Amino acid sequence: MRRRPTATPVEPSRTRSAVALTGRGGAVVVFVCTLLGAVIGGLFGLREAQGLLFVVGCLLAALATRRTDLLTLVVTPPLLFFLVSLLSAVTGSIGEKSFLLSTVVTVAAKLTSSVPWLFLGAVLVVLIAVPRGLPANLRELRARVAADNPFRGRTSLRGRKSNEDDDPVRWDESPGGRLPAAKASPAEDPEDTAGE
Repeated sequence: MRRRPTATPVEPSRTRSAVALTGRGGAVVVFVCTLLGAVIGGLFGLREAQGLLFVVGCLLAALATRRTDLLTLVVTPPLLFFLVSLLSAVTGSIGEKSFLLSTVVTVAAKLTSSVPWLFLGAVLVVLIAVPRGLPANLRELRARVAADNPFRGRTSLRGRKSNEDDDPVRWDESPGGRLPAAKASPAEDPEDTAGE
């Protein structure tokens, strides 16, 4: 009786990470870590917990996000930090005499005291994303924007000439929707053709 050859297990590529998040997934990681830091800071009185866990979330997200989604991740951390700070201020201001004033003052105080953490997290994401392929994402975005430009081929404000056919709007149309009759060229004059 012959033994069937067993398949050898394929080793995963060493260049790929075990986890690959989308840009939204990376943003969720940053948001959850920052929110966890705000909750820990609120419960135990650790003022720096939100900033520290924000930086940890930025580090994890920058390492685990797919290369094609790095541009999405790079622009979101400051906004996510602000949203968590706002959410924390709103929940902490419930029951205050002046809810709106308390919320605004708490958010302003939180953002000003957390500037070093916010800066460190945002810079860390950029520093990790650049060697992982952020410049390629920017080039691809620039190419897509240039391809979708509706003003491509038009006359610029600087007076550059373009072909008349570039403009799809025909200014010689009459209000009735019909084009005026074109003048016949001398070679196509009906009287000349009738005389022949």
